[in-house]
Amino acid sequence: MTNITVFRHVPKPIIGMVSGVNDRRFAIMEDSLDWLETTGMLVERFDPSVERDEVAKRPTAQDLLSKGDGCLPLVLVNDVVVLQGVYPSRTQLARAVGTQRHGARQSGRHAA
Repeated sequence: MTNITVFRHVPKPIIGMVSGVNDRRFAIMEDSLDWLETTGMLVERFDPSVERDEVAKRPTAQDLLSKGDGCLPLVLVNDVVVLQGVYPSRTQLARAVGTQRHGARQSGRHAA
């Protein structure tokens, strides 16, 4: 089974005169992660500032986050970094998961 782990900060909504406004990029990413779950993938989501023990369980994430949170959102597939520092689209997530499922390794920043 493919295991997808996402470290990201959950943004607080911007409160306006009438209502709250959520970060659209974050919402799109969360929708894409929900979609991955419907395909049978296990998707775990963590906020590293709240769930530090989950960071400690993953040395790669711990190493990247020790240098700052510029790597967030950080997406790992089977504990291998596939995307970092960008809000991935559904296509990017599907490509990253498909690549990892077939054994090829891919890491680093990817353009949107």
